[in-house]
Amino acid sequence: MTSALPADAMQAAVDYWFAYGNSTSSRIWYIIIDMYGGKNAAIPKVAAAETSYAHRDKLYLYEFYDRQLFGSYPANGFNFLNGWVDSFTTNLDTTQWGMYINYADPTMDRAEAQENYWRQSLSKLQQIKADVDPTDIFYYPQSVQPIMEKGK
Repeated sequence: MTSALPADAMQAAVDYWFAYGNSTSSRIWYIIIDMYGGKNAAIPKVAAAETSYAHRDKLYLYEFYDRQLFGSYPANGFNFLNGWVDSFTTNLDTTQWGMYINYADPTMDRAEAQENYWRQSLSKLQQIKADVDPTDIFYYPQSVQPIMEKGK
């Protein structure tokens, strides 16, 4: 998810298309770009601090898809997809982009996932997790980690 893309970020995405996307013929890949927010949308009318959803101010939601036509998914498949993501985000600071947990990236570790999915909402979510699930029984690789009390 991003805010409006500045010219250098858009150029990086176009450059990635010409360098890599255009030459990938053995797979079917595509990107869905949804207009997500903006000044007239309902989503940003609720402050990010009011919910766990940290990206209410973003304008676009990107979904990157890739599949192999025949045989196994290639070893470099996720590198290809991550290259797409990087082409959109490298020229942005972390306040201008984030990720939506409903489109989870299975290649991210827990620390990276927590930062990308929940940004400024993370500390509040960690406290809630500590209160309701302090032993992390509802763990999955990208779940919110409960905040640990000092001395424990």
